[in-house]
Amino acid sequence: MKSLLLLVFLGFFHSSFSKEIHPFHTSVTELVFNEKEGIWEVSIRLFQDDLELGISQFKGKRFQFQQAQGVDEVLQAFLKTQFGFLVNQQWQTPYRYVGWEPQQDVIWVYLEIPTQQSLSGVFLKNSLLIESFPDQTNLVHVARKGDKKSYLFQKGKEVHQLN
Repeated sequence: MKSLLLLVFLGFFHSSFSKEIHPFHTSVTELVFNEKEGIWEVSIRLFQDDLELGISQFKGKRFQFQQAQGVDEVLQAFLKTQFGFLVNQQWQTPYRYVGWEPQQDVIWVYLEIPTQQSLSGVFLKNSLLIESFPDQTNLVHVARKGDKKSYLFQKGKEVHQLN
């Protein structure tokens, strides 16, 4: 009985601080082709506390989603420095920023790429939060017509050729 109470207490203690501290730094990005609309829909999930730290470093002053003004503009500017494509060795961000939404301890960011072309052969750069966290990993899933491929971006491997 005492061990059960100890486990419950430790679980509560851990969960009360889990928003502030988590053992890994990762993001997950989904690039899914919407056949009906003829566009690539991009969803990026990031831990809120990690993203706030990354944006704070980017801006040079403390940033918090609940207290910030002009969040969309700041988030767009931050994304454009860390997420984009290399085409003919030129950095491009050919996506449209759609918006963001909070969900528990994560922030979802939504983008659209207005093209029907396959992304095969294109180089994608995803260095989101790698400067802030040396152990940061960014997992990207690309899906079109039932075909799904995944790529892992991390320090020293921020660019991948999509195939």
